Amino acid sequence: MSLHIREVTKENWRSVAELAVSEQQAPFIESNAYSLAESQYDKKWISVGLYDDETLVGYAMYGWSSPIKQSAWLDRFMIDQRYQGNGYAKHFLPLLIQRMKQQFSCRKIYLSLHPDNYPAQKLYEKFGFYLNGEVDDSGPVFGVVMELEVS
Repeated sequence: MSLHIREVTKENWRSVAELAVSEQQAPFIESNAYSLAESQYDKKWISVGLYDDETLVGYAMYGWSSPIKQSAWLDRFMIDQRYQGNGYAKHFLPLLIQRMKQQFSCRKIYLSLHPDNYPAQKLYEKFGFYLNGEVDDSGPVFGVVMELEVS
């Protein structure tokens, strides 16, 4: 694996928009097209493609939450259905956390996920995220909030 992260640009946005999760996972996450539009109009969000060498395998959107709280949000994270089961999520998550930590000098990273998305919750828990009791009802997909304290 030769994993790296690239910002979404006019050259790759269409490929990113075409990535999709399985039909069973679709209720758990906004479409990439929706997220790309959101990051274009709400400049606090950064959209990135997740690549293995030159193959686009996933997408993430993250952004600054609060300079006062020294926190950031990992708002979207997905691996295309064709590449799931190959360990990409567990390899990209630390890369995203490191990138956010460096970019924002944050001490906490938040994310929200659909309360029935148990596989994603288990993945995040393996990296130290925990449910903090908060609810995220700000977007089209209702979610429970997880947080990670970073050093």
